[in-house]
Amino acid sequence: MARSFPILRPFYYLDHFEEMLAFLEGNCAGLFGGEERGFIADFRGLGVEARAMVVRLANRSGSVFRVSSLKYKELPDVAGVLAVLRSAGFVREPGRADERGIVAVLTRPEIVDILKPMKGLSSKTKGELLGLVQGCGDGETGVLGDELLGGFIVQERVETLEFLFFLFFGKQRRNLQALALRDLGIVKTRAGQSSFEVKFPTREAAVNSFFYAKLSEAISVADGEMLVEIAAGLEDWPVAGAGAGVDMERDREICRLGARLEQAGFPGEALGVYRKTSAHPARERVCRILVSQGKPEEAERLLEEMISSPSSDEELLFAEDFHARKFGGRKVGRLTGMLRSAPVIEIDEAFRDSAEEAAANHFRRKRKRAYRTENHLWASLFGLLFWEELQGENGETKHNEFEHRPTQLSDGSFFRKNEAAIEARLELLQTGAALEYLEAVAGAHCGKANGVFRWRRDTMEVIRELLAHAPPRAVAAVLRRMAKRPGETMIGYPDLMVVGAEGLRFVEVKAEGDQIRRHQLVQLQALEAAGFRVGVVRVEWFADPDQEYVVVDIETTGGRAAHHRVTEIGAVRIRGGEVVAKYSTLLNPERRIPGNITRLTGISDSMVAGAPKFEDVADAFRDFVGNAVFVAHNASFDYGFLRQEFARIGEDFRRPTLCTVVAMRKFFPGLPSYSLGKLTEYFQVPLESHHRALCDAEATAELLKLINGKRLAGR
Repeated sequence: MARSFPILRPFYYLDHFEEMLAFLEGNCAGLFGGEERGFIADFRGLGVEARAMVVRLANRSGSVFRVSSLKYKELPDVAGVLAVLRSAGFVREPGRADERGIVAVLTRPEIVDILKPMKGLSSKTKGELLGLVQGCGDGETGVLGDELLGGFIVQERVETLEFLFFLFFGKQRRNLQALALRDLGIVKTRAGQSSFEVKFPTREAAVNSFFYAKLSEAISVADGEMLVEIAAGLEDWPVAGAGAGVDMERDREICRLGARLEQAGFPGEALGVYRKTSAHPARERVCRILVSQGKPEEAERLLEEMISSPSSDEELLFAEDFHARKFGGRKVGRLTGMLRSAPVIEIDEAFRDSAEEAAANHFRRKRKRAYRTENHLWASLFGLLFWEELQGENGETKHNEFEHRPTQLSDGSFFRKNEAAIEARLELLQTGAALEYLEAVAGAHCGKANGVFRWRRDTMEVIRELLAHAPPRAVAAVLRRMAKRPGETMIGYPDLMVVGAEGLRFVEVKAEGDQIRRHQLVQLQALEAAGFRVGVVRVEWFADPDQEYVVVDIETTGGRAAHHRVTEIGAVRIRGGEVVAKYSTLLNPERRIPGNITRLTGISDSMVAGAPKFEDVADAFRDFVGNAVFVAHNASFDYGFLRQEFARIGEDFRRPTLCTVVAMRKFFPGLPSYSLGKLTEYFQVPLESHHRALCDAEATAELLKLINGKRLAGR
């Protein structure tokens, strides 16, 4: 059955804006200045339709609008409403200074008309035409006629409006779309929270954070000359002490501006920018620029300073490695050396799109238990063990219902604010009481959004394995490090956790062409220092005659997975080139099957009326596929539909895939057609009931045998 959504009433967006203002007045009034108080007072003095138009304009991009585009059923008298807003100071008529904004929203024919009789306009892009228009005029008369100017309006008080949005969300947002998505049930919020903390302790802190949010946007879109101009004003940026967290924001934007200047070809300006902070990776970039400019002595002095007083583990790793290669005679970097010395495992090339899962299967075949962990294991263990401190009644409240990530993790204050409680939780690991505690927390809060990790089917299973086989002191050391430095320690963990007779270890998997990244090496070293066994393996691809495949075909109610459903699944398992098992079921799609589909497949509404729903067979089908390669003729269709069906029941289904259409084109080029029907006819493969799932799956399995014959012959 298709998902139904609530119907939003005509003035829903005005309700949302009023909700935002009420929230701000109740929680953030102390952060208002005269502009915000004046905006709200004037807004409240407007009639319903005028207020609605203010919000409509606020929810659109830009601040210059064509009047003829302002068509809303609930606002029939646009001219009258705009007249009210002009007198109240919410909109104004455009002037010559607004021409750049107006030109940006003109249609291509309108721009060409302005530039006539200039030649060669038809071959130019709209961007090139805009540049030509902006180069016209003398700065006084402009290039747009009064009639064209008269068809636009300009929104006023834009920055005040943006600041109100910023106070509400605690970040840069241009509209209230999130509230509509909440009402439609699409966006999850912090249900049940009735009290909220003010994110900014003072107006100064809020204004400065807003400054950096807008600056970040400007840096992202600026061209080279504008970047240089932004850099020239760096001394005027708010500095540490001007508000909570502003030093972190300043450091971040300095590093972003430096990187953009380098990309734009201004290394000298970038060097000057980077020198304004010691936050990583600013000093790394300074070293690299100095070396490229032929100043090795200065670079060496800075590297030695970084080694003696690093700003982060990643910076220390860079400094030691770069110093050894540039000034110590070592020719190969530590990352490259580790990768070159890593052991090699050979895996069937069908897993090329999923090297980590392929490596996990490799270890499982060796009678070991292997889990895809990456960042999820440590993030989920951290989030569950410290749930009360991060999410509970004694922890911090959040700025608004949309904010899930705990502020203490964002600003790095978590350990300082909760040291005693954190150490008490870590003591549970030493006493053996941690698992019972974690099971209780998971049972009470399973599925809740928390801003630290995403729930998975195997979340607790992997945690149980870790606690059963890892030294408690080692687990505690990693979690303590995460608590102290959450900004550096939440990502970069190894791909796999492998448990066997020799104990537990973590493994980073690298396929052909992959590199070990520095933050990954930092985490490997941190795990090793804590007491874990860690390693790296390299994957090399080959054709494995013992690889298992499950060849799948589905029938559906239509062609788009987001809107249609599966009506039948057929699958066959192949091992050693032979079919060893079959799976087949009709499904109730919970919607009508179109007549053209029934004529194609023979599957009717009456045939599936008593069939199971997908959720009833999901576990059985997942078990049938197991760890095999998922094979289908046009695999993106079948695999995409089944992933969507699993997603509808809140599960993630992922398998390495092999498409027999692609493989047949590769190994049997030049055939007149690669449709299943034509291929079975060409290779004399039986296909008795085309467009029935099991029959098509069996025929596709025969094509797979032909493909594997070619693959294995090339070994």
